[in-house]
Amino acid sequence: MVIPNKKNIMHSRDLIFIRHGTTLWNQEKRYLGHTDIGLLPEAKRELAPLREQLRNLCWSKLYSSDLLRCQQTLTSIAPLQREQAHLDARLREIDFGEWEGKTYDQLQHIQQYRDWIDDPQNVTPPKGESWQAFTARIDSFLNTCLLHDALSEPVTVDVPQMGIVTHGGVIRYAISRLIPNSNFWDTQVIPGQAIKVRLDYGASGWVGSRVAFP
Repeated sequence: MVIPNKKNIMHSRDLIFIRHGTTLWNQEKRYLGHTDIGLLPEAKRELAPLREQLRNLCWSKLYSSDLLRCQQTLTSIAPLQREQAHLDARLREIDFGEWEGKTYDQLQHIQQYRDWIDDPQNVTPPKGESWQAFTARIDSFLNTCLLHDALSEPVTVDVPQMGIVTHGGVIRYAISRLIPNSNFWDTQVIPGQAIKVRLDYGASGWVGSRVAFP
């Protein structure tokens, strides 16, 4: 067996983003941000295929949004590793404020809502979270937990596997930050789905690419 020269081994890591399972509000197509509701009763069956895919994966680190639906997803897909997970409020979905629990049909005639649909970066839901606040906390998580700390770790031949159980909007934004030339709406992720991103560190810093999962 050839052992690579350590100097030639690039810092790499795999990030496995996992969207929580289905809730009643997901099923009813209601806006669900910080409202803390749990998964549907059949979520365990829904998440069973993902649990099987992850069964033999050895996590180097495991993170989760602190909201109930993500914690329940984590318990379902990685019950033996549940206690090692770091719960982080920065991984919450955006707060939709007064639009939480509402549907498109209920909001479609409100001008502020229509303005928000057209320009979410500059229009904020009433009593909700601005785009700038939402992205700032995700950037903070990415920089402190996934990128900055990684460079202080020893370089190894095996690529570390890091799991992040979170929400659809968080996953879309994180991938748009990590993969060059991608934007927020390029990524489609359904409840209970995992998306894998390989990060490599080179002369231009961390660069991500989407790889097949499992």
